[in-house]
Amino acid sequence: MVGPGLPDPHSRVRRFEADARGAVELLQAHFPEELADVQIGFQTAPTGTGDGGNPLLYAVDRKSRTIMLFRVPIQRARGLHVNDDEHRRYFVEHCVHLAVCEYLGREPWEVLPGRFDHY
Repeated sequence: MVGPGLPDPHSRVRRFEADARGAVELLQAHFPEELADVQIGFQTAPTGTGDGGNPLLYAVDRKSRTIMLFRVPIQRARGLHVNDDEHRRYFVEHCVHLAVCEYLGREPWEVLPGRFDHY
């Protein structure tokens, strides 16, 4: 039940945060030492700070030990072969995975072998 005083649990923002947090928690469980002090956050759009292989999707700043994921560009990305909730969730997870791989300096297949073979 949703009303004017309650947030919509199915909003794009809440759905993105839930999907991204799930992927972050999975990676933190696999790499507890390497990601222990890393701050992984979400921002609406890029601000131009940090660097990364996909600057419109995320920013990596090793000095300040942060990874920032940009919600709107990730959610509006085109090119999904099937545009449904499941594939949009997979793409969010994929972006989190790429950002963490870049931060750790590892290749994607080294971090979670087999998890994203379909991309």
